[in-house]
Amino acid sequence: MRVVVWSTILALAAVSGWGQSPKKRVAVFDFDNAAVQGGMKLPFVEMSAPNLGKAAADLLITKLVQDGNVSVIERNAIDKLLAEQNLTNSDRTDPVTAAKLGKVLGVDAIILGTITHYDYADKTTGGGGARFGGFGGSSMKTKHDIDAKVQISTRLVSPDTAEVLAVSQGAGEVKRKGVKMDIRDTSQISVMGGNANNPLMNECMDNAIAQLATQLEQAFPKLPLRTSLIDGLVADANESGHLVLNVGAHDGVKLGDRLQVWRAGKEIRDPASGKVLLRDDTLLGEAVVTGVNDISSIAQYRGTEPVKVRDLVKSIPKQ
Repeated sequence: MRVVVWSTILALAAVSGWGQSPKKRVAVFDFDNAAVQGGMKLPFVEMSAPNLGKAAADLLITKLVQDGNVSVIERNAIDKLLAEQNLTNSDRTDPVTAAKLGKVLGVDAIILGTITHYDYADKTTGGGGARFGGFGGSSMKTKHDIDAKVQISTRLVSPDTAEVLAVSQGAGEVKRKGVKMDIRDTSQISVMGGNANNPLMNECMDNAIAQLATQLEQAFPKLPLRTSLIDGLVADANESGHLVLNVGAHDGVKLGDRLQVWRAGKEIRDPASGKVLLRDDTLLGEAVVTGVNDISSIAQYRGTEPVKVRDLVKSIPKQ
């Protein structure tokens, strides 16, 4: 019966992608919004400057997820970690701080971004000026030449060293000539300045993000393999040495990894604090990882005696 069960597990593993190399994992932090200009003033209307840092990061996350070349950490996990570490949004832009957060998140790289240029130029080229009460016979309809520009740069940062591994830059520009507008028509306000709902600025942003994603995806395969410290448990084992482990790609496990298998022994604790000082564990042997998914893995064991559920699996110490 055990043979049938394990054959079923291995068949499911092949279908679900256990035999494939896990994707690189990245975290996208909110972009620096410093270059965004202040609000734009029009007759009877004042618009505040848009907060595009989060919007740009969201667009990049969506694009990377759609392309499917990397695994992207949920934003909620980053926000929760920031709260736990008592850090502000501004701390995200610091490579050293970001690297520390990335190490806790277990990612292969952190993407930091900056909106380096954000500009909306609106030049009136014709039409009547604003008149009140109809005096002068001129309407409030005007023609405009519009030039919208967005430029964004990103840095791919190592969570191990805080080193900038790659940089990329995306730019978007849209020009429109002779655009007719009537400032009394509130439906046109979204194209009369740099507000967050401006379709021209959004088009620029989309173009810039598409360029960034293309450049980043060329850099992802070159990311160095991270050496993660694995510390897990055996969830199931059979007589032939097939093991199911409770650690997977999210814990840094990769195909071909060699892990040590230990039998937990006596714990020696500090009598004052209760903290474990030493453990008298017994090394049983090694296991080679043959299949990985996000939260678990399969390994083939060779050692001195059979493995039991709850035996320990650990990374092999560096010499």
